[in-house]
Amino acid sequence: MTAHVSFEQQLSLLDERIENVWADILDNSRLVKAIRGGSVSKALYAIYMIETFHYTAHNARNQGLVGVRHADNPVYAKFCFEHAAQEVGHEKMALHDVMSLGLKNEVFDIPTALPATEVLIAYLYWISFTGNPLQRLGYSYWAENAYQFINPLINGLSETLSLKPAQLTFFIAHSDIDVEHFNEIKLILQRTCKDQSDWDAVATVMETSLRLTGNMLEAVYEQYENWKNGLAPRYDFLHALDNS
Repeated sequence: MTAHVSFEQQLSLLDERIENVWADILDNSRLVKAIRGGSVSKALYAIYMIETFHYTAHNARNQGLVGVRHADNPVYAKFCFEHAAQEVGHEKMALHDVMSLGLKNEVFDIPTALPATEVLIAYLYWISFTGNPLQRLGYSYWAENAYQFINPLINGLSETLSLKPAQLTFFIAHSDIDVEHFNEIKLILQRTCKDQSDWDAVATVMETSLRLTGNMLEAVYEQYENWKNGLAPRYDFLHALDNS
């Protein structure tokens, strides 16, 4: 007979798993190393925020999709719709932060999402459309609780680039919003996860989506290196930041 695992133990298992993934990302990401080493530039920050703009634009949509698919579970559907509504338009903050770096007078098209970002977006739609209806909570669980891991990076970024709060609106807004959201996510997990298969599905999506985000960070840094070497014309407009 399988021993019963309490709700608190399930959360501890999720937390342990997520800490291991974050440790892997933080130890190996070239983007993270640039921030920690004080070599991050406005162009690198801008490329990252452009990808943030792209995937954030889909978060409300794929979460709303979960609610539509599972309208037979009114508690969970209500949670999905309410959180989706709260996420609408957040990508505009990411774009605002890009423009605030010194691009407000520039005319350019926002580059399309990088392949690694498209994979993350596609994965979140896939797990929202198929499989265990609760599994998307795995993405929300780490995303709404990321600031304990990334706050030192945000502080380092701000210090190195002398960024004002108006140039960090995406991070500042979410650092406040996500505390409340994370508590709500834990509550909905407690109310809806009925057996181990639910928890396993949540954990799988949690780790997979975080590792895909780590892949996106690497892709951002690779594009930055290409841009520095004149091999990424899609970011030519970022040269306007050289003297900003």
